[in-house]
Amino acid sequence: MELMIGNKLKKLRRNKDLTQEEVATHLGISYQAISKWERGDGYPDITMLPILANYFGVSVDELIGMEEISSAKKFDEINLKWQENRTLGKHKENVELMQNALKTYPNNALLLIQLSASLERLDGSEKEKQTFLKESIVIQEQILKYCSDSEVRGATLFNIADAYYRYGDYAKAVEYAEKLPNLYKTRETALVRILKDSADKNRVAKSAIEPLAWLLSYHLTALSETENTTKHKEKILKILDILFEGDESDFIINVRKNASKLSG
Repeated sequence: MELMIGNKLKKLRRNKDLTQEEVATHLGISYQAISKWERGDGYPDITMLPILANYFGVSVDELIGMEEISSAKKFDEINLKWQENRTLGKHKENVELMQNALKTYPNNALLLIQLSASLERLDGSEKEKQTFLKESIVIQEQILKYCSDSEVRGATLFNIADAYYRYGDYAKAVEYAEKLPNLYKTRETALVRILKDSADKNRVAKSAIEPLAWLLSYHLTALSETENTTKHKEKILKILDILFEGDESDFIINVRKNASKLSG
């Protein structure tokens, strides 16, 4: 269990407009000790907890962040249950699970994403599926409104563009798709340019090869379809052979299978 004393001490001290030196002087300890605790480099001795709690006028439980710890544990349990339900195909149960969880953690991006995904997997008539899809779109709009995490926003922009396309709103689908960064402006492209450590640069470059192969396959297929020719599709297998000679990973095997069907 990770205690939250450091953040709590810092917050309580600042709320009282006190410096580390002032707190240390009042309690008869070194300010270096206060600094260390607030940085999370260690915890106060157990005998100090009641003294610190009394000084700041809080309970020991509040000082060590028991409420936050309990909340974090509950959050993890909810997400583990969602993963379990998803594996078993219990998407209706997951919708209810996420709706209830959002009452405790409103506007939490992960829960909203999981609710959206669960709604889109619900069975029903075509009309019902369209209703579920519309609900998912509304939730994704909410994510974009409240979430500032760039990776989450990027994933949501991609998903909502696809959702609007499937819903039949082509203009909205294009509008959101055009908000996404182009192929050049990716995390991996930026990192391989700026990383100084060779091992890190190598790791990032390798991590980009598989998705790049999938993208090449995807876009070459689009070219073949729009130009009514098989020449672009025929290039896919050649590219895979060059990039992944001897590679028998599941990902590459699946890409090769799909490419073989396309070029056949």
